[in-house]
Amino acid sequence: MGWSVYIGEIMSGSPTDPTELLEIGRGIFALILFSLSLYAWSRRRQPALIMVAAAFFLFFMKTFLDYVLPSPTEDIVRVGIDFAALSLFFVAIVVRPRRDLGKGTA
Repeated sequence: MGWSVYIGEIMSGSPTDPTELLEIGRGIFALILFSLSLYAWSRRRQPALIMVAAAFFLFFMKTFLDYVLPSPTEDIVRVGIDFAALSLFFVAIVVRPRRDLGKGTA
């Protein structure tokens, strides 16, 4: 089923599965967090923030693919996206910020 069916059900007030609503909410929340991470990166220019933004974008894409472009290899794609997003979060935590060697030395 596509977005239009779910949006139609939500707009008409008919009951929908709470799991489906949470999945759509997850995608919207991931898109918001992606936007906030990009904004934070534009202010601070830390590489870790780009990796975090990419991970949130992957979670958004997972929701998008589930509802707009269902595929026969859905399980492997979902697991692959989860693995990639978790890997990006890990690398973002482990990466150390660059030090400016020109500052702080007298």
